[in-house]
Amino acid sequence: MALKLLLLSVSGTIAHDGKYNRDIAKDLGRLVRELAQRGVKTALWSNRGWKADGRPIADWFSEISDTRVELHGVSADGSPARRGKDSAVPIMQRYGALRHETALVGGVQEDMIAGVLNGLLMLRPDWYGQHMDYGFSLPTISDLARFCFVFGLRQHPIFWSVQDRTLDVSAAGPFSTYREAYRMFGEDARAFAKGGLGNPEFWANFAVSSLYFSGMLDGVKYICSYPGHGTDSDVNKYGMADVLARLGKCFNISYYHDLIERHEDAMKNQHIRASDRTFRNQLNTIRICRHPHKNINQAPNKGVLSLKGAKVLVVDDFCTSGRSGEAARVFIEAAGGQARLFSWLKTINTPYSKISDELKIKPFTANNFATEPAKAEYSYEGHIVAPNAPPEITQCFEKFRKWQW
Repeated sequence: MALKLLLLSVSGTIAHDGKYNRDIAKDLGRLVRELAQRGVKTALWSNRGWKADGRPIADWFSEISDTRVELHGVSADGSPARRGKDSAVPIMQRYGALRHETALVGGVQEDMIAGVLNGLLMLRPDWYGQHMDYGFSLPTISDLARFCFVFGLRQHPIFWSVQDRTLDVSAAGPFSTYREAYRMFGEDARAFAKGGLGNPEFWANFAVSSLYFSGMLDGVKYICSYPGHGTDSDVNKYGMADVLARLGKCFNISYYHDLIERHEDAMKNQHIRASDRTFRNQLNTIRICRHPHKNINQAPNKGVLSLKGAKVLVVDDFCTSGRSGEAARVFIEAAGGQARLFSWLKTINTPYSKISDELKIKPFTANNFATEPAKAEYSYEGHIVAPNAPPEITQCFEKFRKWQW
């Protein structure tokens, strides 16, 4: 449920153009040493048998790190070539780490290919300069350390969850601006989601780390965002679509920001009394787009995108009563897919309402349901899976804002 193994590529991370910067190596060694104190192992991964100052690089770097760090690869210990599918599995098994407990630090084309073939989150070291536009940029080793210590070591990436037949819904934390224990990060999340204020980088990393380290990306074929209330709403106005597209590319998962399309304006919940909020407000205003835009491309898909048999991860900022998520779920199911719903935060003390009727939905066209569907409710308190997640989020938020390394 948290980072256990950090795989360091050598080229672009420790070495650049075959040369070593000892100051960079020392900073990386410090990170390796401090991660080891928290139970996280580090290993070097390369097809080459590197040497530094005439010595095997594993010995050289271990001495700098004051921690034993092994080199794995074809020329080092006979590990599978990195361009093979699941080539990192034997290495992960050696360290007792699962796939979603391992991250790859690499910044060259070879790393990108190895990361995709192994389904690993790729953290891109840019301290030697940016060499490609792939993975999540970390300009300094301090930025890598911050990601590891603030986000990678979270023990509770999912706070609240319901798994019941075709219902698969989760949230990383609770939402409230009134309860003191949740107010600090709750107010910041709302400021970012509603106006792009607060700490956008925190919420981008929070979403990425929650999805990856929880294993929620396993089996997912497509990622999409739930649309705003207006037909002209921009899901990427604060950069989250870019983040989700970048995340998907790490695992060869296509991101479609407009897979769920708002064809008619829906009323905002804050303008409706709680007792008057309906599924119909969502069901009658969305549809599945036949030709969505892949990874925020300018041009839409030429062919019709099929959801048959596909698991679709739907990402939203907040989940209150679940009416948006339910609309997404039943439309995706009507198109032949399976929905996995994820929100950053779940509004406290509000049950999740599931559509319990069998609806005859035309997924690709406008629908007009005159009658409100029946619902089944799942309690808020009864589906908290990690009671210790909220104080952990508060600690992470404070550490992020005050980060020094």
